[in-house]
Amino acid sequence: MTPAAVVIGAGPAGLAAGAALLRRHINPVILEQGAAVGTSWRHRHQELHLNTIRWLSHLPGLRIPRRAGRWVSRDDYIDYLERFTRHERLQVHYGVRAHRIDPVAGGWQVTTDHGRYRSQHVVVATGHDRVPNMPDWSGRATFQRPIRHVADLRRVADLAGARVLLVGAGNSGVEIAGHLVDAGVKHLWMSVRTPPTILPRQLYGVPLHPLTLALRPVPERIRDRLARAVAHHAFGDLSAYGLPTPRRGPFERMRTTGVTVAIDQGFIAHLTAGRVHVVAEVDHLDGPDVVLDDGTRLQPDLVLAATGYVPGLTGLVGHLGVLDHNGRPKPGAGTYPLAAGLWFIGYQTAIEGNLRQHPIEARRIARAIGLRARKPINS
Repeated sequence: MTPAAVVIGAGPAGLAAGAALLRRHINPVILEQGAAVGTSWRHRHQELHLNTIRWLSHLPGLRIPRRAGRWVSRDDYIDYLERFTRHERLQVHYGVRAHRIDPVAGGWQVTTDHGRYRSQHVVVATGHDRVPNMPDWSGRATFQRPIRHVADLRRVADLAGARVLLVGAGNSGVEIAGHLVDAGVKHLWMSVRTPPTILPRQLYGVPLHPLTLALRPVPERIRDRLARAVAHHAFGDLSAYGLPTPRRGPFERMRTTGVTVAIDQGFIAHLTAGRVHVVAEVDHLDGPDVVLDDGTRLQPDLVLAATGYVPGLTGLVGHLGVLDHNGRPKPGAGTYPLAAGLWFIGYQTAIEGNLRQHPIEARRIARAIGLRARKPINS
């Protein structure tokens, strides 16, 4: 097939790209491996809500309805993506998994499990958080307890009454910890390697998300100081609970490591009330025991890893020289093609919110593609 452009992925980034291309009179085909749009969102746990405010999380051309509330739920956001797809009349091919992208005369060939697609332009939008990152702890093969990644958790309520060791204190770890306590787990340990910066979603009823946007022109060191001040004002010193103030500010950490801040949704109240117990980093697994760096042995009913995700792009484009040492698109994705006609969208993380970034990147890509001569490819 030879569409004007091929977009791989029908999450919010891919849908934004498709809509932006249509506005430039470029008819794209969107390939989605799942049976519906927003596959990764459908696989997240039921309690999930956006950390970004509703009116800064929509895609261009259709707003998220007010009835979804200030912090949109998973199900309401999935419903919104479905309505956006219909509203924009996007052509999505479902159940099509893209395996490899290769250069061909005049453009690119996308090899899928349903044939090959050729186009001058390919936009990769498979997701920044596509593949769960599971630690390879020593002793895992003979460990006698179940180990799950938070990506595989559908209903937090299923863990009621369990003793859970939650590994990781990033945004997903802090968020899920609060839900676990609310669901009635018997005991919750949180294994922390690097203390996170935790910020409130709102202060005195005022959402902080718009403030982060207003502060974008401010130097990084000042934004870091302000973030620390807000965290201290909201929560005080958490050192006594095992979470000292991080050495690096959140904006510096985001720039240097790609790790974003954690947003409190009730976690801090549970921590200070003694319902979450911070422990050392996991060293290894030994039969029924989890052995920590400080020698402590724990016997949880379940180890739940909140240890992040990787894009999983190596098989698709790893042979093209467009990925960095972490397997992520090299700098420039979303601004210019990393190879002529090959674009990436949705891989730039931002404390100000990734969903807000998608329309910006989509417009840049569509504008650049629209300015390039589009010559048909002989199939």
